Amino acid sequence: MEIPGLKLGKKYSMDDVDNWIKDGTYASFFEFHTKIRFGKEGSNYKKIKQQLDQVPVLGFNSGRYDINLIKNDLFAVIGTENVTYVTKNPSYMCIATSDMKMLDISNYVPAGTSYEKYLSTYLGECECKDKIRCVCGLAKGIFPYEHIKSFDVLNQTSLPSKTDFNSDFRETSISNVDYERAKFVWKHYEMKTVKDLLIWYNNLDVVPFLKAIEAQRELFMRFGLDMFTDGVSLPGLSEKVMYQTSFNELQHPLIVPAKAFRFPAKRMNGYTHQDVNAKREFHKTLDHFDMLLRKQKYLCGLCWCQLTIDTASADRVNNKLGHIDGNVLISCVQCNVARKNMSLSGFRFKKLLEFNADRLVYSIDREEKDIYSKMKANIAGRPSIIFNRYAKRNETKIRGDKICKKIVGYDANALYLWALGNEMLCGRLTTIEAYPGIVEDIKADKIFGFLECDIHTPERLKEYFSEMTPIFKNTLIDCTDETIIGSHMYEYNQTRGKSRSKPARKLIGSYFGEKILIYAPLLKWYLAHGIEIKKTYSFIKANSHKAFASFMDAVSSARRVGDEDKSKSMIAEMIKLVGNSAFGRSGMDMSKHKQVKYESKETKIKSRIEHFTFHGLEELNDSCEITMKKRSLNNKNPIHLSIAIYQLAKPRMLEFYYDCIDFYFDRSDFQYEEMDTDSAYIAFSCNKPFQECIKPELREHYEQHKYDWFPRDDTKEKCSI
Repeated sequence: MEIPGLKLGKKYSMDDVDNWIKDGTYASFFEFHTKIRFGKEGSNYKKIKQQLDQVPVLGFNSGRYDINLIKNDLFAVIGTENVTYVTKNPSYMCIATSDMKMLDISNYVPAGTSYEKYLSTYLGECECKDKIRCVCGLAKGIFPYEHIKSFDVLNQTSLPSKTDFNSDFRETSISNVDYERAKFVWKHYEMKTVKDLLIWYNNLDVVPFLKAIEAQRELFMRFGLDMFTDGVSLPGLSEKVMYQTSFNELQHPLIVPAKAFRFPAKRMNGYTHQDVNAKREFHKTLDHFDMLLRKQKYLCGLCWCQLTIDTASADRVNNKLGHIDGNVLISCVQCNVARKNMSLSGFRFKKLLEFNADRLVYSIDREEKDIYSKMKANIAGRPSIIFNRYAKRNETKIRGDKICKKIVGYDANALYLWALGNEMLCGRLTTIEAYPGIVEDIKADKIFGFLECDIHTPERLKEYFSEMTPIFKNTLIDCTDETIIGSHMYEYNQTRGKSRSKPARKLIGSYFGEKILIYAPLLKWYLAHGIEIKKTYSFIKANSHKAFASFMDAVSSARRVGDEDKSKSMIAEMIKLVGNSAFGRSGMDMSKHKQVKYESKETKIKSRIEHFTFHGLEELNDSCEITMKKRSLNNKNPIHLSIAIYQLAKPRMLEFYYDCIDFYFDRSDFQYEEMDTDSAYIAFSCNKPFQECIKPELREHYEQHKYDWFPRDDTKEKCSI
């Protein structure tokens, strides 16, 4: 490669490039890259340059607190030009300029995770036996925040008193142990002023924080992902891991050599004329094309279909060059025409996706936008039900009769991960009209998808389903009507004053549903338990395939390895978070997304305000933060993934109640206290429920089927799984 101003024939290394940059020969690597003209810039050139130019500015909970605190002055410093952002009111997930990117690490962890929990997850917990004299750097520091009334206090030459560490804002007082630690730190680090204590406190926050970030970032690097460039949140990164894992399991076409034939001479002559007319080189012979055919076993080099004399063609790898050595690939005519300027690897991957179309989850296309609207209207999330507000062992009674002897909590381990790894709606979704016999076809697994129907619980079964009504739907609940929400919640709502809940759509359990979408696996459970379909409207048809089973297995295996080998527990914890967050973005309501613009010129501010998409404005010191509605939305998220997972989880919840607990126990011996979709707290009338309370006639049946409900415990190895 010829480099302007340098001798030919000599080899140069990156050290030479670095020296040229230091000498001022080139301003940066990108200027060097441009001047030596490596050909056309790649499609990702600008993206890579931006990633290298942007310096990450990281915080914990900074998007909710710090940025909101400083944003009045922030844009006066960084300007309002070329600012990009991701907001999630009232927090900022990302603010980026050409040379910096402000990110909040709390977006990369589960909601509610504390700073201490984040550090312990990726660095381990402090193991110092003497917490007062701990110097490992993993323990949280101590500082008298509210004692600092002015900068002069930082010059104070003695440790503040114990009461100075108390917080009126949090209504907390420092413990004796923590104050003894403060005295030890002051003496151990030979502090002279309160400023030294502040430096120690800040370093104790920053240094472990950076180490934890590096550890977390390294874990995502295992999947070829960079936390700071490939996503601004845990769900975004987890979704990429999920799809990446499923793509690794794509099936490849069966390669079967085709019958031999000679490349058509007439077609080769046509290529000769093409190159001559376009003033491109051509130096191929018919024998050379025949050799390429034999080498490729008479298969298309792009889609691997069998070629014939009618379908074989010579595709130019680089369309700017002619049919010359190293620039010809034998392919079918269809692929030759369709590839255009796409790279070989990119087009092959496209054809691989097409081959696996019935095994992949796709976005809902524009032609079927009504499906998206139906899906959005029918998302019924995770039920959380309070059955009884108080239960106590040896005190309260079960259904007013038997004394409660034990309260047990059960949790369905990784329920949503299991649902994700189950049958999903794959391929292109289409709507068909309901027809006579469609319900029988669903039961017989002849068709798969969502049935739009009216469904109800017969009168004879209402008492049976009375404790946990089986049909879940969203409906408008008027919180101001005592007859709807009950006297207890009505009185509570009234006490909230101005913050009283207003009428809103809520998830409820019901005996019926009108024109609702029901997923085939859930529908089959309803039908098997006597619930009836009154009317059918339409059916959203798809292919059934466990598209993310490999992802479920990978997450489960990593968690088991972490349980067995404590040195890998950090990896297992991160994989657990990835598994729990992977499908979250699919149900995101993109209609709520807004655009935020920062303007400092009066004419532009006025123009934004007068625009029909204007939503709101906040004045900053030297500029304005203007929120605009989006003019158009691209609903590309596969919303059917979320609704399928939620509806797969519900039969498991219903099965545990009706097919396990209610089946094996008499209702006088148990009572649900509260439950979530994947957990339940149950009061029993005996100390050993599954030994003493099971119906006698079902004891043998339970012993045969207990591992359908609970983990195996018959061997030591299975106990650890």
